[in-house]
Amino acid sequence: MRAIRDRTTNTLIQAQVERYVADVRAILGDALIGVYLHGSLAMGCFNPAQSDLDLLVVTRAPMTATTRRDVAVHLLRASRQPAPIEVSFLTLAMLTPWRHPPPFDFHYSEMWRDAYTRDLAGERWRAWNASEQRDPDLSAHITVVRQRGVALYGPPAAQVFPAVPEADYIAAIVADVAEALDRIYADPVYAILNACRTLAFLQTRQVLSKKEGGEWALERLPLTLRPLTQKALMHYCDAEYTGAFPAAFLEVFRDYVQQELRQRLATRSGEQR
Repeated sequence: MRAIRDRTTNTLIQAQVERYVADVRAILGDALIGVYLHGSLAMGCFNPAQSDLDLLVVTRAPMTATTRRDVAVHLLRASRQPAPIEVSFLTLAMLTPWRHPPPFDFHYSEMWRDAYTRDLAGERWRAWNASEQRDPDLSAHITVVRQRGVALYGPPAAQVFPAVPEADYIAAIVADVAEALDRIYADPVYAILNACRTLAFLQTRQVLSKKEGGEWALERLPLTLRPLTQKALMHYCDAEYTGAFPAAFLEVFRDYVQQELRQRLATRSGEQR
């Protein structure tokens, strides 16, 4: 799979991605349309010590309850071998006509490991997705996969995924930033770099990775905030870096970003009237 080998020299990650695609093809058979990579690995800044494998899987029709069970059992084995997997399964009908937040058929991340394990130990898995599930983050993921993603199997992403309206993409990334800023003390690296790439998009309309967003911000944020951004980049790129994030600086950064978002969104709203 040349596309993965061009993005990482880590043979364990290469093998994990290739094995995952082969397993999904075996489970879904003719129902599978495509498997698509987005996130840090697709954008060339994957860190094996802390990055996830971010995937979207598109099928022709919703999976049966039994197939969802098989997919979950497989993911519980495949995730963290070695990288955590975050993946959403969608059907073509969930993509067109476009809706925000988009619906999805099944989702897995390590946050759901314990819940899925409990459900699979009994019969609760039969009720998964008994009602429609939606995820605003998918508006961001689909934008990224169209612009910078990798088709691991199936047609090019632009032939499968619709163009996401810019307003929906902005709503998704701004909501994610707000949530991350609320948790900035627990996960400062994600909160800082995610905020940087969001500010970058609002100014440049470029879809950047967290690393690229941090590098963009180093030349544009107020001088007092640049050392904090540099520290976040060092943490992101080097798992052995252990520099601390003083709470007072995190508060200043959070307040600055919240004010910037309010101003930029208000300006955008005014321009659209």
